Amino acid sequence: MKKAILLFIFLMALSLAGAYLWISLEEEIEIMSPEELGDLSSRKNDFALASFKEIVEEGENSFISPYSIHTALMLAHMGSEGKTKEEMEDVLVLSGAEEESLKEEALGLKRYLENISQETEVSIANSFFLRDDIPFLEGYKDDGVKYFEAELKSLPETGENINRWVREQTKDKIEEIIDPGPIERDVIAYLVNAIYFKGTWQQEFDKEDTTERIFYGTEEKEVEMMENKADYRYKVSEDMKAVTLEYKDGDYLFHAFMPIGGNLSDFYRDLDRETLRNAKPTNKGEIILRMPKFKLEEDIKLSETLQIMGMVDAFNKYDADFSRMVDTEELEENVYIGEVYHSSFLEVDEEGTEAAAATAVEMRVETAPMDPTIIELNKPFFFTIEEAETETILFMGQLVDPF
Repeated sequence: MKKAILLFIFLMALSLAGAYLWISLEEEIEIMSPEELGDLSSRKNDFALASFKEIVEEGENSFISPYSIHTALMLAHMGSEGKTKEEMEDVLVLSGAEEESLKEEALGLKRYLENISQETEVSIANSFFLRDDIPFLEGYKDDGVKYFEAELKSLPETGENINRWVREQTKDKIEEIIDPGPIERDVIAYLVNAIYFKGTWQQEFDKEDTTERIFYGTEEKEVEMMENKADYRYKVSEDMKAVTLEYKDGDYLFHAFMPIGGNLSDFYRDLDRETLRNAKPTNKGEIILRMPKFKLEEDIKLSETLQIMGMVDAFNKYDADFSRMVDTEELEENVYIGEVYHSSFLEVDEEGTEAAAATAVEMRVETAPMDPTIIELNKPFFFTIEEAETETILFMGQLVDPF
């Protein structure tokens, strides 16, 4: 049987760094409230925690953008049907929701994240690069434009043209998402989503207070440990220390959770949205916070993880059903997901954080006040970066060995 490759790239790239930028709106956009967006945000976070527990490996650094992965797969889900759709909904925690409402919330959440803060820049861009001679359904393309504000573009001859668009949208944080050479004839589409995030700590660390201290990871080693004495939200119990760092204006938060014994496996065992919420710091007061400077980079493939989670048919070249995306009868070939790629980068320093993440879904066709508390994050810890009101998790990871 004749074979062709349908390749979709979903890119989510976020970077957080020093000085903030703010883009003024040329036109007034109605922003949905956190309460209106709570359902989709909760679903995304349930997926985030479930997928992270499947991805993370004991004793190793890990860092992903669950928002990126989930949004990428929502774009594929939008074109699915039958059992493929049901399995994707189960894994993406979309079951039981009215599809039109979900898409409206996806647009609402995008606009909310972009516009909620005047001190932190968040920009989200989508583009569909489609081969002109393939029968993509008009309804599918229209939904991409309406609910994801996607640009519709013709598939270029080389991957470099798509990489260039990605670099422009991510301020050069993601340099290359696909091979820059000629795009093969059996590749018929790339769907690209890019997110850029830039912010600074509400309370920056003084570089002069950064010193060499021991971090007790897989081995003891000296790392650059930042230090600040200031008011933070924190929680200390017999088995856990947690602290929240705000980005400027408090609309985005960095939560860190460090088991006293340094064993994250026990923390993950019962981790879900409610236990995470209950673990978040509630006290607020002056503490001495010590936190390592660190970088994390990761490239992973997610097809195996997603199939273990229950998204099986979408990867089956014969059983996958993406008939709401492409007129497969006219094409006379079947559409399925070949692979899901995710790349991420994070750097944490005295000013703030800088991060980037990319997700690629490949689809194919088969034929105390006087004596301040000290919280020193000097053992393996779990962390999230989220929007404060909706609690939407943009990034999550574990630090085992700072470098």
